[in-house]
Amino acid sequence: MRVLKAAGVEEVFGLASGKLLPLFRTLARSEGFRYTGVRHEAAAGFMAASVYGACGRIALCLGETGPGGLNLMSGLGGAAANSLAVLAITSSNASQMMSPARGAFSSTDNERIFGAITKWSATIRDAARIPEVLHRALRTALAGRPGPVHVDVPADVLSAECEYDVTEIDAPPASYRALIAPIPPARELQAAAQLLAQARRPLLVAGGGVARSGGEQAFRALAERLSAPAITTQMGLGVLPTDHPSFIGQGGLIGGPAAVRAMREADVMLAVGCRFSSFMWIDGPPKWTDAPGRRLIQMDIDPQVLGQNMPLALGLLGDAREGLEELLSALARGIQPRADRSWSASLGRERREYVDRLLADAAARRCEHLHPAVLMNEVGAYVRPHDFVTLDGGHTSFWSNEFIPAFEPRTRFHEPGMAHLGFGLPAAIALARAFPDRRSFCITGDGAFGFTIQELDTARRYGAKVITVIHNNQSWGVIRAGQRARGFDFGTDLSGTDYAAIARAFGCHGERIERIEQIGPALARAADSDLPAVIDALVDFVPHPMLGAFGASTAAR
Repeated sequence: MRVLKAAGVEEVFGLASGKLLPLFRTLARSEGFRYTGVRHEAAAGFMAASVYGACGRIALCLGETGPGGLNLMSGLGGAAANSLAVLAITSSNASQMMSPARGAFSSTDNERIFGAITKWSATIRDAARIPEVLHRALRTALAGRPGPVHVDVPADVLSAECEYDVTEIDAPPASYRALIAPIPPARELQAAAQLLAQARRPLLVAGGGVARSGGEQAFRALAERLSAPAITTQMGLGVLPTDHPSFIGQGGLIGGPAAVRAMREADVMLAVGCRFSSFMWIDGPPKWTDAPGRRLIQMDIDPQVLGQNMPLALGLLGDAREGLEELLSALARGIQPRADRSWSASLGRERREYVDRLLADAAARRCEHLHPAVLMNEVGAYVRPHDFVTLDGGHTSFWSNEFIPAFEPRTRFHEPGMAHLGFGLPAAIALARAFPDRRSFCITGDGAFGFTIQELDTARRYGAKVITVIHNNQSWGVIRAGQRARGFDFGTDLSGTDYAAIARAFGCHGERIERIEQIGPALARAADSDLPAVIDALVDFVPHPMLGAFGASTAAR
């Protein structure tokens, strides 16, 4: 715990357990840590990832031997897929019972099973090496493309006595990892500036790497300098404010027809901190890489990402903020952009008309309950720029994407890489705990909410005043739609559950709504309740217009 305190770790998430007892005893006696005890270890993984996503500070999550570690592992999948640094520590049975296992209950080879979803996984077999191994874990988690790391400490090692050098256990981060971000080479930056300046239809794409590096101001300035349209990925929400003149959509292809057209028509695309996941596969892989005349400039801190999913005209290896600032400087040295402003203006008009049409169609549609666009438009008008909003659930997140504005990076959170349902409530709780001066919202589907509904107890115990809004269409909506298109409906019904009543049973505020005039007053009452709150909003299932395009992007061919 001294090693982690010196590293800047403040948040700890886990569940009190037997083999980890020595660590919990120390945690109970230590100052400077905020502990949140969860009801399921997967929530601890979601929580730790959300802290890094919001502020770049690594957090600790804990898992007991056997099922505790297995539960924790599922919460780390999203951290791995979304490039979020997390430190996970598990314990295991005493060394003499393991390697090979002798049949003790709850025996798991944690190093091996965690190795499949982390950047690095290790077992500490000698207590004297604890500082060394933790330093390596932190260095690995934060170097290059961030990600989760795992350290297993067998029960006998965790309870051992050992002498340490104080300078080693209290070592500052600068003594064991690089703190200065790398900058792409000047020659490549100059070549990139020339390509962008010569482009008639330049397109900028901001991924999560821009948000993590703090490169939003440079990205916005570059869009303005080039008069270029820009989109953000699901991990880059807020890098370009949704009311910025250059903004034409977010989330890749689910951002709407303007975003898709821009990706098809651009002659030069600059993608920064974006690994080109399936949200960017506008025609499905690999066809979309073959567009004639399109040139890609890709900037990323991970060399393995450059050119992985699309052929490069130019690859820039380095930090997003540093690279963007240098790119701006290169453009300022007498290079005059030649962008066709009418192309950018037409994309902006198409984006605005698309959103207006969504609202007009929602108003005209006869619904039994709320239209999801109507619900999200009202919620979007209520949340403030600095509020945290987690967006959980498959189809729910599509509708939320359009109508929850994002003006600042690291305030709106999807889980696009793994698409793990249920991350939203734990993440919102962790953000409320880590940043008590800011409001925290969870927007979720009824199916997604069921995965971690037990964490309402966690929110109430710790006074985390999260406001959860449920899109309750009483079904696994997208799955049901797909089944019905093929002539059957099996296992998709979720009707009959009163989530507001469940919230009240947990000691939280809860109410159900189903009309537009109820939305604003319900949000106000939830905020005034001074409790964690659940607004169970009955909605119709209305297919999002980009649902077909997203399905086609990963369909078998």
